[in-house]
Amino acid sequence: MMQSMIEIKQLPSTFRSNICEMSEGLRVHLGLPKLVHSLKISCGMHTVSCPIVFIDEENFSLSVSKETYELLHLPDKTLSLHGELKNRNQLKLGPVIGLITEIKKKDQGVHFGSIHDFCKELALFSEKNGCFFYVFSFSTYNKEKMSGYYLQDNQWVKATLPYPDVVHNRIHSRKLEKSKNFLDITTDFIENKIPYFNDRFLNKWEIHQILSASEHLIPYLPESMLLESKSNLEDMLNEKKDLFIKPINGSQGKRIFRVIEHEDSSYSLDFTTFSGEIKKEYDSFDQLFTALYPRLKKEGFLLQETINLKQYQNRTLDFRFLCHKKDLHHWKVSSAVARVSGDQQFVANLARGGEIFKIKSLLNELFGEKEGLHLKKLLSELSLEIVDVVCIQAGGEFGEFGIDLALDDDGHPWIIEVNTKPSKSEDDPKKSKVRPSAKSVINYCQFLYDQK
Repeated sequence: MMQSMIEIKQLPSTFRSNICEMSEGLRVHLGLPKLVHSLKISCGMHTVSCPIVFIDEENFSLSVSKETYELLHLPDKTLSLHGELKNRNQLKLGPVIGLITEIKKKDQGVHFGSIHDFCKELALFSEKNGCFFYVFSFSTYNKEKMSGYYLQDNQWVKATLPYPDVVHNRIHSRKLEKSKNFLDITTDFIENKIPYFNDRFLNKWEIHQILSASEHLIPYLPESMLLESKSNLEDMLNEKKDLFIKPINGSQGKRIFRVIEHEDSSYSLDFTTFSGEIKKEYDSFDQLFTALYPRLKKEGFLLQETINLKQYQNRTLDFRFLCHKKDLHHWKVSSAVARVSGDQQFVANLARGGEIFKIKSLLNELFGEKEGLHLKKLLSELSLEIVDVVCIQAGGEFGEFGIDLALDDDGHPWIIEVNTKPSKSEDDPKKSKVRPSAKSVINYCQFLYDQK
């Protein structure tokens, strides 16, 4: 069926209560017969029937009454949406794209946390491309009468809105994502055939198990195991001498330890973000473990061998590749940046004081132009291979991944982390422009909508 971008607006209140006016240009484009006297208009899960008249205009426009706007749960503004004739007299408008996340109320309105600016970009790109975008939360969700926030004149406005056709899951809390509330909402999506992505958080151990089951990816994986006892930490330290201890549900470089065993069987400890006093030097493993145990018992941790990685100006260096799904089977790299750690930091996350550099110029500086070009291509291909494997094995719908990779001195790539809800502060936003990852998310929503 032919889809068109349609300008949808309200008729003046003097018009008959439920009539709709369609331009002759749109009628011809849709292939709607001239003799049709009524039209069904659908948006989200709502459908309204109204008498139709055609007006002699070449543009693609549809004017409906205020009553019809309200029955379709459309916000009180002129909209540009895609329209598709589903049968002889039913016009489907959409897509309606919802993003679910935590919403905080502030004096100046509402705030969507670390993705606030990103949501604005999603809304602006949606509006230009015939989609309607809004943000909702657990508390604004209602299957019968959805409410959420849409962008109007640079402000987020709360309103009753159409049920979404596609949902992007950006819940930041793993605890909330495992709650009954979230299960009830996603059950509604499944029952109503509403695609949603990303399906869920994947922890570091799940990711490691998935990737290590693919033989061709094993050479890129640092040796890792789940921390299950005092003895398996001691055994791995004795063997590797230098380990990272990472929380399996951690993000943004938080709560990571690095432990080094010296030749005299003493130990050095470094860490990212922990409150309270903790020493950095220990004479024995027992002393080290006694200091670590109160923190390690609070959550699951992964033991990972430390790889001697290439540095930049004596600082930790890694690479963030943002990958987005284009259709049912194909992915693309939407953006890539180099990240260099802050002074005295062993992780390169921006949240820990890291900086962003252009990947091409940094690789050229470190490896030369020819080898730098080859390495960027290699890292990009490895990122796409990783997302393919994870997507197939993890189950559920995924449309976006942040892949963190690093290189050793020989230019060999190593997989550092796979993020199912990558930070948007590390996405190299361009001033006053919509970044590639925002465009890719909306394009994938449009693809999922077209598949319905």
